[in-house]
Amino acid sequence: MGTGRPIDPLVGLDANRSDAFPLSARPLGFGRNSLQTPRTANVDFGVVKTIQFGEYRHLDLIAQFFNLFNHVSVTAINPFFGTGAVALPTFSQPIEGAIPRQIQFAANFEY
Repeated sequence: MGTGRPIDPLVGLDANRSDAFPLSARPLGFGRNSLQTPRTANVDFGVVKTIQFGEYRHLDLIAQFFNLFNHVSVTAINPFFGTGAVALPTFSQPIEGAIPRQIQFAANFEY
């Protein structure tokens, strides 16, 4: 579990006329890091079954689950407000997420 990350809103052009790169001008009414991604939640789970073959040899059967409940965790939002007084429709909308559910199986024989 985690809180959202702060995001700095931008206008997408050099509104300050500072010739700075990357563009760092913020829209009116927005402070630095005033946007935030939603909270994140992720549950990973693993199971190991060991089967003995004598005193020194054994077989490990492994199952691992990443993002077990397939919870959508947004890792980035669109910070670009636009150049006018009205925000773009995609402003502060999710543009990147964490990995979806993944399942991995393995067998490990040690001798």
